[in-house]
Amino acid sequence: MNRAEIDSIQKRIISIVYPNVCPFCGKVTAWNKYWCESCYEHLPYVKDELMPIENISRFYACCYYLHRVRKAVHMLKFSTKIYPAEAFARMMEKMLADELKNADILVPVPSGSLSVIDRGFAPADKIAKIISVKSGVPLVKAIKARKEKLEQKELSIRKRAENAKNSFCPAKNTDVKGKRIILIDDVCTTGSTLSACAEILLKAGAKDVAAAVFAKTKNYSHKKQPQTSQKHAGKKNG
Repeated sequence: MNRAEIDSIQKRIISIVYPNVCPFCGKVTAWNKYWCESCYEHLPYVKDELMPIENISRFYACCYYLHRVRKAVHMLKFSTKIYPAEAFARMMEKMLADELKNADILVPVPSGSLSVIDRGFAPADKIAKIISVKSGVPLVKAIKARKEKLEQKELSIRKRAENAKNSFCPAKNTDVKGKRIILIDDVCTTGSTLSACAEILLKAGAKDVAAAVFAKTKNYSHKKQPQTSQKHAGKKNG
């Protein structure tokens, strides 16, 4: 029995007490469904070509950070509810199907220690773990957040870039030399966090760094970039 099969059995048992809920509307779903079809049909999917991010070779995003997507992301980031991570991860795994075939490892963008204590988990860790289980691509926590890391949401664009560069460092006892990496995060606003994390990985010897998020803001113009995500996350749940 592989990890995915064990994970499926565990979810079926847990759903008896804690049923799956669509993170976009709150509707209870079947044990093996992670969103309702009505919400899925009306999500603000990213269909435009994405603006390149420094140090990132390819950038993928499922949805724009709008309406019910924003609500679901806030639920994951600012509460103790983790079920949105399951929906996000499964949509992202479908979106990244081709990219995952060539990836050596997944690296989650780390959260600050205080936010992890408050929430009980790190959103990107949860998302990356689920993608890892479904795809078989190993998860490696190759980056850690510095203790003095500030939250990006209160900062200007310039300050975000400065803060991001000072917020992360390589994790001890991890080797990314020659690795093809996919950085995983829940949401992207300016791209400064992804860029800073990718720079760390590249300086540590990574061969290539792509990045994927569930949601991105729609406040920047789009520029052509090869191999960006143009696909729906997939019609079926699971």
